[in-house]
Amino acid sequence: MTRTIKAICVVLGLVFCISSVITPQNNGKVLADSQTIKGVWAATLYSMDYPSAPTQNSDVLMKDARNLVESVKKAGFNTLFLQVRPTGDAFYKSDIFPWSRYLTGTEGVAPQNNFDPLAYITKIAHEAGISVHAWINPYRLTASEKDSDNPAENSIAKKFSHLVKRHTDGKLYLDPGEPESIRLVVDGAVELAQNYDIDGIHIDDYFYPSSAFPDGETFSKYGGEFREIGDWRRNNTLELVKELKTEIKKVNPKLLFSVSPSGIWANKDSHPDGSNTSGRQAYFDYYADTRLWVKEELVDIIIPQIYWNIGYRTADFKELANWWNTAVRGTDVALCIGQGAYRIAEETDANSAWYGEKGLRELENQSLLIKALENCSGTVQYRLGSIVENPALNEFLTRINAGELSLFSDTNDFPWAKEAIESLVSKGIVKGMGDGTFGCARKVTRADFMVMLVRLSKQNVPFAENFADVAKDKYYYNEVGIAKALGFTTGREGNIFDPSGLISREDMATLAWRTLKKQGKLKESSNFSLEAEFSDANEISEYARLAVSSLAENQLLSGYETGEFNPKGAASRAECAVLLARLAEL
Repeated sequence: MTRTIKAICVVLGLVFCISSVITPQNNGKVLADSQTIKGVWAATLYSMDYPSAPTQNSDVLMKDARNLVESVKKAGFNTLFLQVRPTGDAFYKSDIFPWSRYLTGTEGVAPQNNFDPLAYITKIAHEAGISVHAWINPYRLTASEKDSDNPAENSIAKKFSHLVKRHTDGKLYLDPGEPESIRLVVDGAVELAQNYDIDGIHIDDYFYPSSAFPDGETFSKYGGEFREIGDWRRNNTLELVKELKTEIKKVNPKLLFSVSPSGIWANKDSHPDGSNTSGRQAYFDYYADTRLWVKEELVDIIIPQIYWNIGYRTADFKELANWWNTAVRGTDVALCIGQGAYRIAEETDANSAWYGEKGLRELENQSLLIKALENCSGTVQYRLGSIVENPALNEFLTRINAGELSLFSDTNDFPWAKEAIESLVSKGIVKGMGDGTFGCARKVTRADFMVMLVRLSKQNVPFAENFADVAKDKYYYNEVGIAKALGFTTGREGNIFDPSGLISREDMATLAWRTLKKQGKLKESSNFSLEAEFSDANEISEYARLAVSSLAENQLLSGYETGEFNPKGAASRAECAVLLARLAEL
């Protein structure tokens, strides 16, 4: 930018565009307004993230637990989603599920010295300021065909064999159509809620593994009121989620219940409300109506797994992030985006968007896009081990979690406005363009400026008339009418407001001055000289001179380093962000 602002300009702002409204319609009321989840999944299946290897040795398990929590803390994560039931087993003392063979090496065998990994990890994580959510896989009982052929005698697959189905993938699952299966999963969650000082209970996307699930007999037995098996299956998963939240909240109303479904609810060619994608769908392939769960607020946090890159035709990250941002709007469900950081660590194809430095840039662009979403409360990365084992990825995510990543990709070109922009975004006053940029250089219309001005003034009065060129169907109709009624603006000759015209710096100063005068926030004197302050003071219109003088005198307005005010120049989004930051201080 050739002109840089030498100080802070005026005091107000704008809507910029209707997609950039100030206050989020939903910020996840289950979370504090200022709370941002910086989460990570830690998998225990096959010792991916914990423990280093199956063992009964409590000293080794304790050491691995300390290393786990230390890795989470060093990387700047504040929330740990710990897999405590990978396959109908337990990484904690349970009266329902046997000790996991992925923990000790043998199903049903406890660690030495009564060591309880979940209790210990929760304790030391809390001491480190990290929340712990117990992650359970609701229906999966085995992770491979080999395991399915020889289930342990004390396993859930043996004990509840009448509830078990073998799927075409060779794995064993509890039959979601059996009410007893739902009860078993819910009882397990209640046990966790009662016995452990955890912060939440979390389930992933292991519902129906596919449409080929062998539950025809179960449907005949229980599906009487349903004409189509898909609707019956979706109702079964709905009942699971309903009962989980109801029973968890009975134990502890503050315990958070979250679900991490497949990133695609439905494709638009399958459902008119779906996303512009063509991948596997939670609604039709896994029989999980995850959007309904959000609309009926059956979960506290929804964490869709969007493990694809921006621009991926089958499942574009940007398309899906925006779709979920819309899905939670107006609800008390907090949205976190599940990101596939593991893909960077595991990618070997140099042509892939996830390979090496390209992968880091992809993750950076995704993070910038996420921060521009008005309804998003954070992110969760899959998975901890992939991050820790890749130094470049670990360092990169540490910087992101520390807030060192620029919020928008274009603010580095506007260093004088960057702090103001990020401050306003953190307060929910302004937003970006939804594409990872703030649109710093974009000019602002008179209507957009007036909308923000009225909203910031918190004025809401009835009005009988509006300007002749302000149509009732426009998003700015109400705010412009209020501004006219309050005397913030008198418009132009002929009862014209010119809503689509660009707001000049002198007009912005005039509108700001009138508003502040109404609120009694300006002190004025007759000793201030516009000519001494601005080299182009003679170009300021007569109607704007008092406004510009008053704002400059109160250090709310200044010119460029060249000494000019540029009164007829159109205000940019970056300039207005600086103005808003000053207003926030007032």
